[in-house]
Amino acid sequence: MQAAHPKKADAIGRAHAAIVEGHVVDLGDGNGKVLSRNGHTWHTVNGVCDCQAAAFGKPCRHLQAWKLYQHVTKKVQPQALPAVVEPAPPAPGGIDPRYLTYIRGKPFVRFDGLLALAHERGLVELSTTVVSVMPDFAVCQAVARFQDGLVVTDIGDASPTNVKKHLAPHFVRMAATRSAARALRRALNISEVAVEELGETLDQEAA
Repeated sequence: MQAAHPKKADAIGRAHAAIVEGHVVDLGDGNGKVLSRNGHTWHTVNGVCDCQAAAFGKPCRHLQAWKLYQHVTKKVQPQALPAVVEPAPPAPGGIDPRYLTYIRGKPFVRFDGLLALAHERGLVELSTTVVSVMPDFAVCQAVARFQDGLVVTDIGDASPTNVKKHLAPHFVRMAATRSAARALRRALNISEVAVEELGETLDQEAA
């Protein structure tokens, strides 16, 4: 097998190293971004970089790195270049990742996950009370009690218009579920919103 030209081999090696270290990221639309040594991220769009050097017409190493990446990826097989894998976000508050739902990159926790973790931490009672009900609005209050004496109370509300359409007739029960989710989140110190607390639009994306 014929050996690669030294300059070409060096270019491939530099591009390969840049990808492995995460300095060059392909945005998938023909553009990309390059991380500088000082930690700044510069975007390259249509052969133009938005760094200060490029703005003054000076040689731009970010654009050079991006062009090198594009050139090399056209010359080598895709599997020869490792993909940049984003690290998985940590699970909030000890929640089992199986009970998480991500919407637009943001984590939301399901009620069954809150309940499972609460039982692990000594939940002995979770009660809900209807505070107020009107034809188009309901408010409920939940109380969570734990073995160590911790007692947390919170409220939740719902209406036929801010729950899934098939749950509209049961919006009072949704208010109760939301109040229980809020009480458990406070008791477990979990700031992420529960899926059951979402309105119609985001709730559809979580389904």
